[in-house]
Amino acid sequence: MKSIVLVLLLFARFSPALADDLVFPENFVFGVATAPGHAENGLDDIWLDWARAGNIRAYSNHADPEKRLNTWSDPETEIRLYEQLGLQAVRLGVDWGRVMPTKDRFDEAAIARYRSILRTIRSKNLKIMLSLFHHSVPKWVQNQGGWKNPETSEDFIRFSKKIISEFRGEVDWWITFNEPQVFALLAYQAGLWPPGETDGPMSLLDLPFYRGKTVKAVLNMAAAHRGVYDSVHRDHPGIRIGVAQHFGDHRGASLIGKILASFTGRFMNWFFLEQIRGKMDFIGMNYYGAEWISARGVEILKEEEYSEAGRAVHPAGLARLMKEAHSRFQLPVLITENGIADSTDWIRPAYLSEHLAAVHDALSAGVPVQGYFLWTLSDNLEWTDGYCPKFGLVEVNRSENLKRTPRGSFGLYSRIVKSKTLSADDRGRAWAEYQSHVGQTRPFCRAPDGKNGLDVPVDRIIPSRDWRFR
Repeated sequence: MKSIVLVLLLFARFSPALADDLVFPENFVFGVATAPGHAENGLDDIWLDWARAGNIRAYSNHADPEKRLNTWSDPETEIRLYEQLGLQAVRLGVDWGRVMPTKDRFDEAAIARYRSILRTIRSKNLKIMLSLFHHSVPKWVQNQGGWKNPETSEDFIRFSKKIISEFRGEVDWWITFNEPQVFALLAYQAGLWPPGETDGPMSLLDLPFYRGKTVKAVLNMAAAHRGVYDSVHRDHPGIRIGVAQHFGDHRGASLIGKILASFTGRFMNWFFLEQIRGKMDFIGMNYYGAEWISARGVEILKEEEYSEAGRAVHPAGLARLMKEAHSRFQLPVLITENGIADSTDWIRPAYLSEHLAAVHDALSAGVPVQGYFLWTLSDNLEWTDGYCPKFGLVEVNRSENLKRTPRGSFGLYSRIVKSKTLSADDRGRAWAEYQSHVGQTRPFCRAPDGKNGLDVPVDRIIPSRDWRFR
């Protein structure tokens, strides 16, 4: 009898919070998220130029890379998958350059096409979150200095007012900017995204007597957001506008790393939001995991589990940051992106389950979390990582005309979405599936420097660490 009790106590110790089903509120929405630059074909954008110049990994070695996911010419394929999942909402975007190909002209045919797509989605009883800037500026904006030029703020306000006026009847939530600090940092400081500019640490300084180039770009985006917010709230009362802010749980991989992480976490998580305080109707949180910081930058640690794209799996960080965001701003929260690149689908079920457990914990603590948007439905182009990381619930075979094949996690997410419940059985099975692969290898698309992607993935061993929420 004592041995049985001991086993039960040990199970309780190492299997936290698995006894109960986690039920989400009736008005909570489940969705998926994507972006024009990832999914739309027919885009003549800065990312196409960047790829053709050889700056996107895992691109030219894949079939039909310029098709992306063909969602411009064939949105119906993805919409049918929305219906199969039983979603309540979808996040997508409008490409600024497609709609506004020159500084002084809107393409009315492109606007009409977007309207048709949005109305088709609405006809399926789905709510829509629409992003206005998701990491792609028009070529003419790039030529005038991009977000380093204050004039770009006025151009974006004009574009946003036009789109909101056109589509306000179809859209439930508006996102002005997706991850503004990430874009500014990678485009104007690290040189990894177009236009590929590099600058030193001074670029990140915000001092009374000096502002770096990256900070100036972020502040120009903040000015644009404030301008859009004030204008459209005046013209369209009741509209809901926010941003999709990139959040990471910044942690130190060394003593110096812990000191640096306090600065990087403050800048990446909170700097932009503080610039637009009082000009948000909700906070959108994009969260993928932990960022282990050292003097060399972001570290890839052997003992941690990672997405194929190089984000350390850490669901506890999501709960902590949701609570901190609500404490700081007293606004509703929407998880606008959360997901893992995992072509094997060995990790995704547990990743999804444990992050939803973190969301449920925040709800139980009184954080008004209104919805969760999984990144993403189908494997897509992942910026300079190309087609190597596989974030999709649905596998895409690029050699067979983008043939879609749902992975096992598609069924798990569908059960959660339709019942608004993460069952204890599903959560337990997901973790058991993960544990069954400990010690085996899986593909990994991040170079050892933690920054660059790979044309061909390398093998990475699944570690034994227990990263479950609580």
